[in-house]
Amino acid sequence: MRLTGSVFSAYLVAVGVAALALATCTGASAGTTGGLSGLVTDAVTHAPVAGVIVDAASPSQNATTTTNDAGRFVFVSLSPDTYTVSTQKPGYDGTTIAGISVLADQTQRLELPVRKSLKTIGHVTTRSSLSVVKPGSTTDVYSVGPAQTQAAAPIGGGGSLNSVYSAIASMPGSFVPPGQMGVNQTVYIRGGYYDQIGFEYDGVPVNRSFDNYPAYSGSTLGQQELQIYTGGGGAGANATGLAGFINQVVQSGTFPGSATIEGEIGAPTFYHDTSLQLAGATPSRLFSYYVGFSGSNQAFNYFNQNNGGDLQDQFPYAT
Repeated sequence: MRLTGSVFSAYLVAVGVAALALATCTGASAGTTGGLSGLVTDAVTHAPVAGVIVDAASPSQNATTTTNDAGRFVFVSLSPDTYTVSTQKPGYDGTTIAGISVLADQTQRLELPVRKSLKTIGHVTTRSSLSVVKPGSTTDVYSVGPAQTQAAAPIGGGGSLNSVYSAIASMPGSFVPPGQMGVNQTVYIRGGYYDQIGFEYDGVPVNRSFDNYPAYSGSTLGQQELQIYTGGGGAGANATGLAGFINQVVQSGTFPGSATIEGEIGAPTFYHDTSLQLAGATPSRLFSYYVGFSGSNQAFNYFNQNNGGDLQDQFPYAT
């Protein structure tokens, strides 16, 4: 086959156009992702560290890999973006490098040093010999619930059926002299005097300033818990010269709500009691309420049915 000059020139032009088209197509199919590789070494010995988890994170992509036995890692397909590379392995502190730019058709190379973590082999606590807080100095706290309070009610006698003093007397370290009635009964804790006790109502001090007696009735109505601190307060107690604390925790409402009405009639001993309690709360317990009312009527007999009035001749008033 022979080609004339004009035909040969046309053939060369066609070959050139085909080559240019092929080059154009090859350029259009160029890669759109980049790569990231590196080496993780010990910061002190510079030896490769295997089994290190390497994370590469950017707004467009997150990727994770693990170093091989030679301490090397590679990410072969990452979206072009700015990455933060971090390492993680038990026994080593983590390393984080931010601002790593990954470009299309390019592979970034990093070296990440990691440092071994410090190991805690024990704890030693020291205390100055002049410290005012000594180890082993604790406060005993006794918690009395509603059932225990009700069971202990007869201890103080008829005058204490509706008060907390019988429950206080049932706990170790506290003493309530028998025969007292009503409010403001005398209480002793671990040998302290009656005015060396801190009375609180739901954590709020209620001692009267002029005699240090409690400025409340001590009623068991609405009491969720009775707390008795024997031996004074802890190191953070903001009080001095106290033998102990007595705190009444107020009952709180629950969801769903509840209502209770109780009545008692006593015979032949004259004792009548009526109580009404309402409690409730929202499902989230962001708001709760409790309302209680109690009334009792009692007659106390001293010595005999005449309250000792007929013994005046035997025990006349002193003149």
